[in-house]
Amino acid sequence: MATSPQHRDGTDLLGVAALAVCGTAFLAYVANTVLYLTPPNPLKMQLLPVISAIQHPLFAQNWHLFAPNPIRRDFVLTVRCRVGAAVGPWHDITAPLVAAHQRTRSSPWGRLLRVQQNAVRVWLGRFGDEDWRAAVCRVRPQDPYCRGTDDVARRMRENGAHVLGRVASVACDRFVGRGRAAAVQVALLVHTPPPISRRFSPDDAGTTAYVLLPWMPYQRVGG
Repeated sequence: MATSPQHRDGTDLLGVAALAVCGTAFLAYVANTVLYLTPPNPLKMQLLPVISAIQHPLFAQNWHLFAPNPIRRDFVLTVRCRVGAAVGPWHDITAPLVAAHQRTRSSPWGRLLRVQQNAVRVWLGRFGDEDWRAAVCRVRPQDPYCRGTDDVARRMRENGAHVLGRVASVACDRFVGRGRAAAVQVALLVHTPPPISRRFSPDDAGTTAYVLLPWMPYQRVGG
């Protein structure tokens, strides 16, 4: 049966209308995504409820694609110094570096912070092999590798403690004067945030462990 010209025209108009609607929706989505990714600005602040309603939860632009297994712990390093028989107060040496790095992302503060973080991870025995460790320990939980008593874990702990001692010594040079400290001590706060399903919980949610390292002799770093 032949299609009448009126029927063909109606079908063509419907197809053009559907294409126009889809094209408009696509352009609106692209424009919304651009606004979503821009730094804070007056237009974004004004339209933020609409922007968020369109992007979330299906089109959020975040780290899930490129970092499906994000860092699951935050470390804070505190240091105190002993000068003679006097023991000084605890000093948080992580928060100032984080704040300075966040103020100026192109500065070297991030590299200085990385020294602390890598030393902590090495001391804890967590440096690049967590997935492999989990796979082994599910099958052999009593393995020395799982209990941290193997030779590799022992060397990692020694290396981590050595670097942490040097980091603490440099900090004590700043707090009590260069070369005045006789010994340094490091306390580590390990915060485990809630799972990603509760990512909107308060900042203090989760659990915090407090690890106190023994006193270490002061190490003169640099000239």
